Amino acid sequence: MADHNLFCENCHQPLDPTDKFCRQCGLPTLHQAETQIKMVSVPPDTAELTRNLQVQPDPSPFLRTDTTQAAHGVPPQTPTTGSVIRATSPTQAVSAASITIIMVGLIVFMVLAGAALLILALR
Repeated sequence: MADHNLFCENCHQPLDPTDKFCRQCGLPTLHQAETQIKMVSVPPDTAELTRNLQVQPDPSPFLRTDTTQAAHGVPPQTPTTGSVIRATSPTQAVSAASITIIMVGLIVFMVLAGAALLILALR
């Protein structure tokens, strides 16, 4: 049966059985000392980290060759902004444009309001 009347060896304050440190003086309790003894003192295996650090980076990670076009003698196409524009839906384009117009209008309004307040303050 566990002793529920635990006290700190340093300041003799009562301790809970789960306390790892004394709440009064901050010294480790017997429970904490036993936990530290049970911990493994072997360093972690660093072989995987060493292997990953020795991997040579791909010099061209973004260049992709299309094997079907290369098989037929067609050179691979370089991506252009046209493909990005085609991928954008008209709804998204209208939404982005309207938000941009609103923000520009808000900025112009704030500048004009600030200028008007400045003129009124200087009168």
